[in-house]
Formats: sequence, C-alpha cells, structure tokens
Amino acid sequence: MRTMTLSLPEEIDDFLNTFACEQGISKARAMKGAFSLLKIAYDQKQKGDGSSLGLVQRMPDNSLRAVGVVTGVR
Repeated sequence: MRTMTLSLPEEIDDFLNTFACEQGISKARAMKGAFSLLKIAYDQKQKGDGSSLGLVQRMPDNSLRAVGVVTGVR
C-alpha cells in the first residue's frame, strides 16, 4: 500500500468528515471507497463498448430507474 498527501478544498474536507462520521468509518476509508468507484467508472469507459457506471433508484414495484451516470477521467 502507498501513502499520499492530498490537499482538498474545505468544502470537500467538511463533507468527508461528515460522511465518515455518519458512516462510522475513517476519512481514509471513505476516500478509498470514492477512489474505488472512480476506478470502476474508468474501467467501464475503457472497454469502449458504451459501458458506464450508473446510479439507480429502486422503485416501489422493485424495478430500477436510472438516475445518473458516473464517468471516468476524460
């Protein structure tokens, strides 16, 4: 595992603190999760077949409705 130093805007740092506290995890764990999602989005985009990472909402009838797409680095 590698260590890195990262400067974040205050707004993002405040969000990370809030999120980590609400989830009962460390800020480092929250950031690892965020980077993992970015890698999944990037890997899907690299496939070149139109694949992407999406956000869905479960509807009352148990069906899923697309509500967003997470894109990898352009």
